[in-house]
Amino acid sequence: MTARRLASNAAAAVAGALVGGLVVLAVEGATRDLTSSPPPVDVISSGPELQVERSPAPRVDPRRTIMLAWAPGGLPPGTERAVEKLPGVMSATTVRAGLDWIRGSRASDGSVLDDPPDGMEIPFEIAIVEPAEYAQYVPPSEREAVLALTPGRALLAQTSSVLRGGGSGMKIAMDGGRVVVSDVVSDVTTQGYEALLSGPVPDTWQRTDTFVLMRVDGRAGRRAIAARITRMLAPGQTLRLRAQGETPFLRYGDAVLPQLHIKSAFGEFAAAPRSNGTIAVSPAWHRRNITAMEVPILGTITCHRGLFPQLRHALDEIQAEGLAFTIDAGDFGGCYSGRFIDSNPGGRLSHHSWGIAVDLNVGENRPGTRPDQDPRIIRIMERNGFTWGGRWLVPDGMHFEWVRFP
Repeated sequence: MTARRLASNAAAAVAGALVGGLVVLAVEGATRDLTSSPPPVDVISSGPELQVERSPAPRVDPRRTIMLAWAPGGLPPGTERAVEKLPGVMSATTVRAGLDWIRGSRASDGSVLDDPPDGMEIPFEIAIVEPAEYAQYVPPSEREAVLALTPGRALLAQTSSVLRGGGSGMKIAMDGGRVVVSDVVSDVTTQGYEALLSGPVPDTWQRTDTFVLMRVDGRAGRRAIAARITRMLAPGQTLRLRAQGETPFLRYGDAVLPQLHIKSAFGEFAAAPRSNGTIAVSPAWHRRNITAMEVPILGTITCHRGLFPQLRHALDEIQAEGLAFTIDAGDFGGCYSGRFIDSNPGGRLSHHSWGIAVDLNVGENRPGTRPDQDPRIIRIMERNGFTWGGRWLVPDGMHFEWVRFP
């Protein structure tokens, strides 16, 4: 990425914040608010007995829809074939996703588009699909582009095309290999990933997130699908099922926005991964976007400058409601932190790397344990555009992350 584009992206992240927020949530019918309570059959334990979380019925077409199944750690091999044997499941396809890193890119005319600083690369989320199967799950107008996808080629998401400044014919060099962009498609077709590829998973990926998409009709019951998949999971592993229309994108980790749209709203950076699970973020991006400011209750904290207006508004509201006592300023876990999720190198980047999430009352809300946050502050934070990690499959009760501008 050139220095000029880095500066331009950084400025746009602040000046165009509202526009970025509208892009995030107004994506071709992606209407479900991620701050809402989750839909039915969200949490299913793979213990001795099937345990299903109960909630109101979804507002989806009962005759025919697309469903998503994913589990932390990925679904086991054979899941696709197993669900295709169920009544009402017309077809299924497996998607493998992971984080690659862009070393550089050029437009079709040879001009430089991405040129990261020495020793740094640009994080790039990719989904690898089987084109003949996956074409059934995209808008009809883009099926031909998916069917034409071959190894060594890539379909670039529309938002990614804007970020990259290129499109068809663009050449991208990544850690996992070199690809040529054959076409630009909607973010809905890529399910929020930055690009679609076909072929084997690159050897450079240390982690692959595997999920399954299904085309179902009225005969397919969620409980039957859940039971079939759950029997295949490892002990203690949990499953999430989503139907089209219940979440903006049918993808792994659908409780938060895709990295692609975080970039669109808050800017894109180059970085250098470290073996301890942290990343060294481009100093130019850091200087323009990350800052320390004072906020109610917590005092001076370090976040993305574009987050402060709504975070401050949420904390003002908590304080005005007499609820400041429910947040222990001495137990604040931070906001900006350049790192991978769980500091696990090779995985996905934590959105703390953009400085758009805060960890509150850390001591009583350790990841994987029963959350212990006052429901009143949860409601206020959600009302102000944050999603709460306490609703995730693996609960992270301390975590409140940006998903929309108010």
